[in-house]
Amino acid sequence: DIVLEIETRLLKVHRKRLQCSIIFSDMLHIPQPSETDQIDGCPSVVLVGDSLADWEVTLKWLYHKDDFSRQAITFDIVSGALRISTKYEIPSLRQWAVTELLSRWPLDVVNMRLNALPHAAEAITLAQECNVPEILPSCFYALSVQKFHSSADGGRSHIVLSPNDLRRLIAGREALQDALVRIIIDPLTEPGCYNNESCGQCAPRRLEYWRTRLAPDAKSPWSTWLTRELNQMLRDEAFIGTLCSDCVHGHLSTIRWRLGRLRGAIPAFFLL
Repeated sequence: DIVLEIETRLLKVHRKRLQCSIIFSDMLHIPQPSETDQIDGCPSVVLVGDSLADWEVTLKWLYHKDDFSRQAITFDIVSGALRISTKYEIPSLRQWAVTELLSRWPLDVVNMRLNALPHAAEAITLAQECNVPEILPSCFYALSVQKFHSSADGGRSHIVLSPNDLRRLIAGREALQDALVRIIIDPLTEPGCYNNESCGQCAPRRLEYWRTRLAPDAKSPWSTWLTRELNQMLRDEAFIGTLCSDCVHGHLSTIRWRLGRLRGAIPAFFLL
């Protein structure tokens, strides 16, 4: 056995449980001098800078994997697992944690859901601390759609984020707002879109639809969530059914074009 000294607690852990860690595996195979600090006859290691809560998450994974996988997975559980698995090189636990993060902040921002909104600011700092840059575009985007005057994460970003990341957030919000304004001003004009024409009968309905659909809602806890709205517009059969066949193609082409351009532009919006 080995005793881990974490904060003010002493935790006795079986050596074999720590073999999954490359760092501990290497350390435990090094012959220890006779004067090594011991507690209850076991060598002790002081883990400076580690959180007891993070280790409690990791130990549950080490000893009770079935219970671990069945529990409700919170952000604190994921972040604790990621910090320890990254620092002590536990590949399988790190992969689990990264997969959990990607389920909240996916590679494709279009697939982002409501569960991306809580803890978005903390996820940014966690991703930078533990080298998970692939979630950053979705994290920044999730934070950018939240209104700062509400009690959501947007209102406390200045507490969590660094000055550089706050600048990224502000730049991204401004770029998204500019993109939204351009669409609302002229919904039916999209340079580069090969099929964006509209007949005289459908054009007024399309104009009203775009402007109404993308208008900010003062009562909503978030501002216009542009990728979410565009994705839902693709499946709005009630409105699509009011258009003639030619305008249906033009309408859907415009949505897909804007969604594709936005998907590709979001990392640059946030200076990533």
